[in-house]
Amino acid sequence: MARNDAAYALTMAERPEVSCAELRMLVRKLATAVTDVASVAELRGERLNAPVAMALEEALRAALGQH
Repeated sequence: MARNDAAYALTMAERPEVSCAELRMLVRKLATAVTDVASVAELRGERLNAPVAMALEEALRAALGQH
């Protein structure tokens, strides 16, 4: 479902007629999906060890206001 949401958001972002309100709604939906994925990974005890993956995780947490 998150992949479908991401594909839809990318499609909508390319359409000039899409309003700022619609884009904000899409960002909120994607942020929720990312938060859910991170929560599942934490619950399973998975850890991202690759430097690139750790940098991505840190950037996502910062964007979501989590430290």
